[in-house]
Amino acid sequence: MLLMKFVLPLLLLLSNVTHADEDWTLARDSSAIKVWTRRIPDYPIRGFKAITVVKSSLSGLIALIMDTERADQWIYRTMQVDVLKRDDEKATFVIRVVTDFPWPLSNRDAIVAGRITQDEKTGTVVVSSRSLASPQYPVRDDFVRMPDIDGSWTFRPLSNGFVEVTMQGRADPGGSIPAAVVNMIIHETPYRTLLGLRRVISDRRYQGASVSKISEPQP
Repeated sequence: MLLMKFVLPLLLLLSNVTHADEDWTLARDSSAIKVWTRRIPDYPIRGFKAITVVKSSLSGLIALIMDTERADQWIYRTMQVDVLKRDDEKATFVIRVVTDFPWPLSNRDAIVAGRITQDEKTGTVVVSSRSLASPQYPVRDDFVRMPDIDGSWTFRPLSNGFVEVTMQGRADPGGSIPAAVVNMIIHETPYRTLLGLRRVISDRRYQGASVSKISEPQP
């Protein structure tokens, strides 16, 4: 039962795909959140895509993502996020994400490099991320390093101040956890994380934020 409580972490996610892709299987549909999973060729862990709609500015969503000190309050099973590098001019960052795994499994960490971009025509903002293997960031003795993460957050502005939020990704937790166990519950983390996002996004600290280089849609 402890293994059944295991979930993957954070801001992991794959490339953008349309909702109509036939290889996606709907795994969960609840609380205005939908989660799909699919097989990835030559990869043991299924990819996932989760979508919801929230009332928010684009800056508010980016401010939430950048608020690493409070990441543990809404990203499911994330214990902490440490900023290792951040360049606001280039909109890039490197972070260390620590994920809580149930006993007797060891907790995981990952070094993730990311970038924030915005499409000038549509206003859609993408936060892309990928694991970074570097001797500059050695693995600590009490953690297992996640060997592969690739993903993105996508924030697509709709009308009347609403934004479609897509969380999509893949991740190899490393260690000896059977892929079949991970695949059985792969939908849990994106679902719980989007629940957390919906719970905190209306906070004044986010909706009052103005993020440099992020343009809001014009009415």
